[in-house]
Amino acid sequence: MKNFIYGKNSVLEAVENNFPINKIYLLKGVENKNIKFKNITYLSMPEMNKIIKGNHQGYIAEIAPFNYYDIHTIIKDKPSSVLILDHIQDPQNFGAIIRSANVFGVKHIIIPKDRCVDITPTVLKISSGGFKNIKVIKVSSLFDAIEFLKKNNFWIYATALNEKAKKLSETNFSFPVALIVGNEGSGVSKTLLKHSDEIIYINQDNESVQSLNVSSATSICLYELFNQKIK
Repeated sequence: MKNFIYGKNSVLEAVENNFPINKIYLLKGVENKNIKFKNITYLSMPEMNKIIKGNHQGYIAEIAPFNYYDIHTIIKDKPSSVLILDHIQDPQNFGAIIRSANVFGVKHIIIPKDRCVDITPTVLKISSGGFKNIKVIKVSSLFDAIEFLKKNNFWIYATALNEKAKKLSETNFSFPVALIVGNEGSGVSKTLLKHSDEIIYINQDNESVQSLNVSSATSICLYELFNQKIK
């Protein structure tokens, strides 16, 4: 199966950041002065639409298969922060989370092999270049992953709203940190919550009737994590 990224900004950023691109398709009439790439094919709009159903804006890039990493890369890289996604299923959420992670200096994201969205064209488009230098690590068991991290001196923080949860604004993170965020519907699993060092939540207006979606909540947590790290 071929992999694509699409949309003007996504394709141009991929070229600029030397992402492994096999071929670029441009809509006929689109100027390519800013694209320093040799293998470009010009297509009509109907031909472009056969490749990608989404809003490609006349820019499509066929890319090499996304390179997933093994969890032992964390030992080699020694990051101060790792993000764990507990069965995120919406590609738009995943893409937004990747972008936020990159903005706030988190370069390692752990996902499960099953019941979780993969790196798809939609994920890459929504990340809007945020995939640069991000290492996505696939594991068979998130429980085994956090036990592995614990053995390597990581502190495990999970996001949930329960009686044991502490306000994010009152949390002093101990580094290195592994932050777990949960599935759009069910949140972080009870098993992972049970084996976390601390459970945190984002305090909101008491009169609010809506909760933040997972990508927005993750951004807020990563921002606080980033602020504490640079201090």
